Amino acid sequence: MNKNHLWIAIILSFLIVAPFSWYFGTTSLFVVLIRMITEFALYFIGILSVLYFIQYLRQRSEHEKQIIELLKKITEKQKKE
Repeated sequence: MNKNHLWIAIILSFLIVAPFSWYFGTTSLFVVLIRMITEFALYFIGILSVLYFIQYLRQRSEHEKQIIELLKKITEKQKKE
């Protein structure tokens, strides 16, 4: 697990959840805290999943490029023979 991904997910989750947590005085503090924790956890999991998916797509494209290069080398060798 990459520490940079964890920090990015934590910071983005906090920046998304914290500003929108203004409630009227009639709402209990317990409900506010539970909602903030729930939203933070959901955003954290979502952002972390997206970061890992982006990393997966980058690695997959690199592997596909390597496969294409190897196939080109194989076809060049076959043409020479």
